[in-house]
Formats: sequence, structure tokens, C-alpha cells
Amino acid sequence: MDGRAFVLVAALALTGGCRAAADGPPAIELDRTACSRCGMLVSETLFAAASRDQHGVVRVFDDIGCLRKAHAPADAGSATFWFHDAQDREWIDGRQASFVASASLQTPMGGGFLAFRDRGVAEVEAVARHGRLLTSLDELLRDTGDGGTR
Repeated sequence: MDGRAFVLVAALALTGGCRAAADGPPAIELDRTACSRCGMLVSETLFAAASRDQHGVVRVFDDIGCLRKAHAPADAGSATFWFHDAQDREWIDGRQASFVASASLQTPMGGGFLAFRDRGVAEVEAVARHGRLLTSLDELLRDTGDGGTR
């Protein structure tokens, strides 16, 4: 195999690897990745969120509130969303998340939201924080309150 063929094979292999990674949530480099809405650097994974629209455009947010303001309720059916679980801080699919909205939460941009993989844990957290439970992504995107201030 000559040098050009080797480079072509290597490039194709790398492209395939990137494509596979494109199906999941984006990598976030703390204090280096900027929020797509407000421009602030993501400094805490706990509050970070991401989305991918139907055209494949990925957006990262430093606060769930920024994601909410950047997306219309109709986007719930056409985009993919990810949030960090408040317990283990791992990415979770937005369609499987429950959310707590509370004015007592001090989030990067004041959104006042946390995401949870386990709805039961979210229910307990909502009571403990004197907040509200949002049981779905649709409810989060339709919500007109600011965090727990409603």
C-alpha cells in the first residue's frame, strides 16, 4: 500500500469513529466549552445540557435554563436532548429525565433546574428544595415559570 492509500484508509477510519460518536452527547471540556445561548463557559457538569437538532447541529448549554430559552416546545419532537443526572452527573437522554425547578437552586445562569434519571429521587428533591417537579422534557420546554419562582 502506498502512502496516499494509507492516508485515505486512515482518514476513512477516523471519519467512521467520529460518526459513531455523533450519535451520543457531545464532549464538554470544563472551562473551555462555551454555552450556545449565553456564551459563558461551562464550569459545572451538574447543570450542563446539550441538544442536537434534526439537521445534526449540536448545541451545548451551561444551564438547563439556557437550553429551555433556546428551544421551542415543538423542538421536543424533532431534536435530541441530554442532561446530566444530578446524582451521578452522567449524561442521560432527555426523554428519560425528570426535572426539579426551584428558586433555591443556584445554577450558572439562574435557571433553577436540575435533571434526574430517577423520578422518585426527583420527587423527593422537589419537596426538599420547595420546588416543582417537571416529569418530562415536553413539560420542561413548555414550562413558563423561571425555575422555582412560579
